[in-house]
Amino acid sequence: MSVRQALHQVLALDLPSDGKSVAEIVLAEVLNNIVEHAYQERPTGLIQLSVKRTDQAIDVQVLDEGVPLPDGLLDRKVEHDLDCLMDDLPEGGFGWLLVQELTDNLSYKRVDQSNCLAFSIAISNCDTA
Repeated sequence: MSVRQALHQVLALDLPSDGKSVAEIVLAEVLNNIVEHAYQERPTGLIQLSVKRTDQAIDVQVLDEGVPLPDGLLDRKVEHDLDCLMDDLPEGGFGWLLVQELTDNLSYKRVDQSNCLAFSIAISNCDTA
């Protein structure tokens, strides 16, 4: 429910409709990954979300106290073989690829016992007007 509430607040920003869609996809993937993976061994955990809208982008910083991101995840491109029968299509693994493809300036650092993920979503890439 907290992820849903955070998404609702971010989507209240004054953004073009495509920008809202991109922000919703990226933030849902990031926040759900934190819940599923960073806090996999704990039933609860704090997630701090900072969103700043500029003329050019939506700048986002996400902090959590879960387990660290796997080494090299930021640089690893997940590629799936999609040339197969529908029943053989892979399940999962696309979320991080979406985050990588839809954001700019994606960075991660571990500070003390906290994860800090930061990225931007270019508004110019979102505006269809």
